[in-house]
Amino acid sequence: MVGENMSAPEKSGDELIAASDMPAPPEHVGQGADRRSWLALTVGWAAAVLAYITPVVAGLRAFLSAAGRGAAQGADFRRVASLDQLPEDGSPVTVAVLAEREDAWNRFPAQPIGGVLLRRLPDGQVQALNTRCPHAGCTIIFETSQRKLFCPCHNASFDLDGRRLEASSPSPRDLDTLQVKIEDQTEIWVEFRHFRTGIPDKIPE
Repeated sequence: MVGENMSAPEKSGDELIAASDMPAPPEHVGQGADRRSWLALTVGWAAAVLAYITPVVAGLRAFLSAAGRGAAQGADFRRVASLDQLPEDGSPVTVAVLAEREDAWNRFPAQPIGGVLLRRLPDGQVQALNTRCPHAGCTIIFETSQRKLFCPCHNASFDLDGRRLEASSPSPRDLDTLQVKIEDQTEIWVEFRHFRTGIPDKIPE
């Protein structure tokens, strides 16, 4: 009848869905992806910082140890590491070389002046290579997956002994070897120096 109140039809139980049971709106998915991207970026950044800090810490430990013993074992020899830091499988280890620097007003006791790639040889000796590429001075890295040394600036590759792998390598010469001696059966001392880049001859700077 026209005058009677019309009640809304009742909904079945299947149609009554609580708001909390509704699926998350699409923007929540985007926020989750953003969080995952941020986490991946943070982890990658932390790994890069660790890779940079590790050789510097090793070099600082060697520098402080040498300073405590009176340092000099020869005009240019510096203690850079200990034998227990080198893997027995012959994998190279990068170590920063630190030295004291001073100007007219200030003294800087432990400043990086370069780096060395140290490798334990099968006969028990230690090989040292300057990490500076002879081409343009970029830093050589060890590619663990391919077991080779690599310059990321101009794609020059070297074997673990520092020999060029490409017939037309961008590098004008093999990596620069450095003199090594072992003190007290465990301490690695390297005659560290830089050599001129961009020329085929190994000439000290």
